[in-house]
Amino acid sequence: MSIIIISSDVREIEEMIAGKVAEEKGYGRLDRRIINDVAARHQVEPGRLIEALETTPSLFRKLSSRQWRYYLSCIEADVLERLLADNLVCWGLAAHLYVTDISHAMKIRVLAGKSSGLAKIAEERGISLQRAETYRDDEMARRKKWSLAAFNQDETDLSRYDLVISLDQIDPVETVRTITGASEYRKFQVMTYSMKCLTDLALAAKVHAVLLKSMADVKVQARDGSVVVSTRASTRQKRKKTETIKALAGQVDGVGYVEVHVKKNFLKETA
Repeated sequence: MSIIIISSDVREIEEMIAGKVAEEKGYGRLDRRIINDVAARHQVEPGRLIEALETTPSLFRKLSSRQWRYYLSCIEADVLERLLADNLVCWGLAAHLYVTDISHAMKIRVLAGKSSGLAKIAEERGISLQRAETYRDDEMARRKKWSLAAFNQDETDLSRYDLVISLDQIDPVETVRTITGASEYRKFQVMTYSMKCLTDLALAAKVHAVLLKSMADVKVQARDGSVVVSTRASTRQKRKKTETIKALAGQVDGVGYVEVHVKKNFLKETA
């Protein structure tokens, strides 16, 4: 029993490998097909969630930084809750950036390489190999920028992954075999402690999403049903914001205790 999270520098490769691993393992699939369910649950437009996964806020898009972070928090909360079911292959939802310190969640990075990767891009997009290489390089730079802005994590940093495979060295069939074989290692089997860590992470994400719907600048940690929220507020707003946070967080299923830490917001103090 384990969770396999797959990402790649080429989306088409990511989807192909992840799908084959899920089929080989007999695991459930957790991908962007859940977006409509997430949108319905949080009463937002599905297109906005996809946009949040693809872009960063800018003056040229009708997506504020606050909205963007809220949409991402909705996705994160739902993905983490679904991962509690175990025996899943997950891709396309940025889980490799926010599923952290969970020993039974195996994170894989598949590097498309020049041969198969560029050929796949060229075929899918109907462009030359030279243009495909430029497209891939631009996409990697864009994804690095996005991942740092979204989760303060560089998804191109290979040290973040449990296993890195280059398709220049191993073909897709052997890649699938390697991943399925590695997932059987004892290290990636679910244990009581690792499941507890995932449960805490999922609860923190749910509370975070609830709070971000109406406020910004909040960080959430959870442990055994106790939640600690860190935020900023002026001296005048401190009490009201603390009460609001406790009321909202306390309504989340699984929360038994809420503690709020408020730091002074010096910009608002001087305003």
